[in-house]
This record gives sequence, structure tokens and C-alpha cells, in this order.
Amino acid sequence: MRKIYLVLLSCFAISGLAQQDLQFTQFQYNKLFFNPGVAGSGGAICVTAVHRSQWVGFDGAPSSQNITVNAPIKLLHGGLSLKITSDQIGYFGHINAGLGYAFQYEIFGGTLGAGFSANFKTQSVNNAEWLAPDNTTGSTDPSIADNGSTGSAFDMDFGIYFENSDLWAGISSSNLLGATTQFSGVSAKIANYVDQRHYYVGAGYIYPLQNSNLELRPSLLLKTDLVSSPVVDVNLTAVYNNKLWGGVSYRLTDAVAVNIGYQFTQALRAGYSYDIGINEISQQGGGSHEIFLSYCFKIVIPPKEPAQYKNVRFL
Repeated sequence: MRKIYLVLLSCFAISGLAQQDLQFTQFQYNKLFFNPGVAGSGGAICVTAVHRSQWVGFDGAPSSQNITVNAPIKLLHGGLSLKITSDQIGYFGHINAGLGYAFQYEIFGGTLGAGFSANFKTQSVNNAEWLAPDNTTGSTDPSIADNGSTGSAFDMDFGIYFENSDLWAGISSSNLLGATTQFSGVSAKIANYVDQRHYYVGAGYIYPLQNSNLELRPSLLLKTDLVSSPVVDVNLTAVYNNKLWGGVSYRLTDAVAVNIGYQFTQALRAGYSYDIGINEISQQGGGSHEIFLSYCFKIVIPPKEPAQYKNVRFL
């Protein structure tokens, strides 16, 4: 119990810097979360919801939710996106709401998108019971935010993304401005939370197996803030008949995971993953559960038919 809060406190100094962005095991089904260049690709309006419960068994363990909406807009030569994320870890709450746009260009038999997202973030400290190493409450420490403190900040993301029928690849960066959230609490002390810039490189490929209804879909995602050690996720998923899939993942020095999913209809699909921790913190509690639900649809406007008129003079 105490271990996890010591880790959390290490992220909050007078100017706290840490690898802060959320991570999702099923990243290949939620690419818009880490790359705004995805907006408008695929030709369909897609709504995706993800819930992740990390380190089950720890009190105050991270719980994250993410909803993304991606819509192609022909008049804009690309697409618009909406991203809402909620994260609760211990006493710290984070909410991020972002609007994005990506310009899509047809090239090499696919689409190349370049996009950005403008994000409004709020941070809060709720029901905190600080305990310093000397067993005091820590309430007089100016580097620790007061219980009930809140703050907000503005930041931006940018990404480039390419996809065709066989592969996808992208590079992106979040927290471009390195925004600082200044907490306002009941006392005169001030604590700041600084968003560290993060970088992502992701790719995936579809490899059909001859004379079968199976496809292999390897994918990877590299995440780094250029301060902490990079995090690399590698996944291999087998898909049967474009409906049922199952796979395994490895997150460098952190966890191994299994994932399963099903395409219920042409529009609706869902997936589940379970992480088994292999580092010291993860092994103190249970694994991590993650579930996603995605619904994609198209709005087809029929072309106007030529109008026919009759004049009574010629009847």
C-alpha cells in the first residue's frame, strides 16, 4: 500500500516530471488515442470506448477510461476527432478533453494523414491522506498539493499516420507545450504539475496465411519521454475469418498479456486483454484488465437524380 503512494508522490515535486501518459495494451484498436493523424482515415465514423483497471489488488491502483470519436469530413479533406480521457491513480484525478483535425492525402494506395489535437486538462487531489517518511502528514510541505486542490492547463498533440489495406504506421508526440498545471488549494502554498512531452512510434501489418481463413497481425508501439526508459509493446494477433481473434503481447520489462476479441457485426466489435506483471510493483498485486468496444458506421448520401419537368403545352 505504502509503496504505491511513494511512487505517486515522486511525480509531484515543486515541478514534477515523469512519464505520465496513459498506456493501453490493445493500442492497435485505439490508435487515435496516441496519434491525432488518424482522424478521417478509414472512411467511417468510429466511436471507441476503453476501460483499463491496472494492478488490481492495490488500493488506489490506476483506473483509466478513454472515449474517442473519429469522423471523416470530405469538405475538410480529412477528418475531425474528439478524445476524452479520465484517469484516477491514488488521490490524483486527471481529465483530458481534446478536439483534433487531420488532413488526409491519398498516396501509395493508401492515405497519409497529418493532424493535431488541442487539449484542455484538469487535475485534482481528492481525499488525500499524506504520510511523509518521518510519519508526519506532510501538510506543511510546499511541494505537496493540498487535499481538494485543482488546476487546469492547455496543451497540444501532433501526429503523422499512414494506412492502406495491408499496413499502418505512425509517429506522434503529445504534450507539445509542456503545460504546467498550478494547483490552487486551501493554503497559500503552490504545487505545480508539469506535463512531459511524449513520443510514439507505432506500426502494424496484416499477413494472410495461404489456403486458410487466418491472418497474422503483428504490431508494435514504442513510447518514450526521452527521460525515463522507453516502453515497447509488441503484439502478435491471429484473426480467424475476420471475426474472431486472439493474441499475445509483451511490454518490455513490465508485463506479458493475452488479448481476445470478436467482430459481432460489420460495425460492432469488442476486445479484452489481461496483463500479467513481471516487474516488482506489478507482482505485489493482481494483473491488469482492459476492455474496449468500438462501433463504426458510414453515412451515405445518395447522389441527386436529374430532375424531370413536364410542360402542359407539349402534352
